[in-house]
Amino acid sequence: MNQEIISRYIRQPARLPAELRARIEREMHQHGEVDATKIGVAVRGGQVLLWGSVASEHERSLAGQIAARLTARTSVINHIQVFRTTPS
Repeated sequence: MNQEIISRYIRQPARLPAELRARIEREMHQHGEVDATKIGVAVRGGQVLLWGSVASEHERSLAGQIAARLTARTSVINHIQVFRTTPS
């Protein structure tokens, strides 16, 4: 067999759920517009689950976008809640 044919049958190893979770968490923490200190990430099967709370809808949306960008998973379930604080 030539290399072209062989390469069709060689697959990249699947990213382990813990590795993917760590990468998503790292990207969120490094992003300048997302406060990821109260965001949790779980990877199960073909899904990424986000939960926790942020201060704005913009942060919630960005967290979901980061997770979607870093994974080939078919779904990102974003259960992050927005809790706006108002000055007293």
